[in-house]
Amino acid sequence: MTETQFSEKQILAGIFACWSDAMGTDRSFDAETRVDLHMKANDEWEDTDLADLFFRFEKHFGFESTLEEWTEELGIANVPSLDVWENEMAPKFTFGALARFIQKRSVNTVSFKPVMVINKECRPAGVFYGIEQISNPLVSAKCRVTPSTKIIDAFRGYKLNSFWSELSWRSEGRLPQLSSRGRKIEAWGHLFGSLVVFSMIPLSLWGLNPAALVAISACVSMGWLGLSLYKNRVNPLPPELQTFRDLAVLIAAQDCDAVRKCEAIEHG
Repeated sequence: MTETQFSEKQILAGIFACWSDAMGTDRSFDAETRVDLHMKANDEWEDTDLADLFFRFEKHFGFESTLEEWTEELGIANVPSLDVWENEMAPKFTFGALARFIQKRSVNTVSFKPVMVINKECRPAGVFYGIEQISNPLVSAKCRVTPSTKIIDAFRGYKLNSFWSELSWRSEGRLPQLSSRGRKIEAWGHLFGSLVVFSMIPLSLWGLNPAALVAISACVSMGWLGLSLYKNRVNPLPPELQTFRDLAVLIAAQDCDAVRKCEAIEHG
C-alpha cells in the first residue's frame, strides 16, 4: 500500500457506508462475502441495478470507471449459463473483489500519519490533521477548528452526520455511532409528513374547504421547521467524544491499518 492508497479495510468500511445509504440496510459483510448471496438474503438481488451501485462507489471514493471495466475485472461480464455463474463466476464476485477494484483506482487524500511536535513524533497530532482535512469543507469560514474545539460548535445536523460518516469509514468503521434518537424522530417526522401530504390529495378531490387545506399545509410546514430546528439543536455525540482532540486520541490509540500503515511508510 502506498501513501495515496486506501487500505482494504478502509474501502470495505466505505463500501458498507455507501451500501447502507443506497439499500437502507445495515447487514454486515466482510471481504469473503459473496455479493449476490448478500443481496439475495435481503431480497435485493432481483431489483437492484449493479451499474447504479458502481456509480455510487465511484462518487463515494472519487474516481471514474466504465461499466465494462467493472464487469470485466470483477469477472461478471457475459454470463454464458446459470451453471457457470453459480460455480465459477459468482464465488469470485465478493466484497473483497469490489474493494480491490476500488483500491486500484481511488486516491486517498486524507492522511493520519504521525507528525513531529517539539522534536517528538506525535500520533494524535497526525490524526488531528487528517480530521481537519475532512472537516474543513463542512465548517463555516467563521469557525476555526482546533484540537480543543467542540465538535458540536463546528457543525450540527446534516453536516455533523456527513463528517461522522466519512471519518468513521476512513478509520475503518471504529467510531461509535451517533445517538439514534434524532434519526428516529426524523424518520417518524418524515413518515407523518408524507402521510399528511398524501391524505390531502383525496381530501381536495372530495371538496374540502380550501382554507382547511391551507391550514394543514401550514401545520406540515411548521412541523418540518420544528424537526429541522430540533436536529440542529440536539447533541448526538457520545459523552466521551466532545472535542476534536477526543477524536484524534481515540483514533490514534486504535490498531487500525489507516494509522499503522501510515507509520510504516513514514519510517520507510
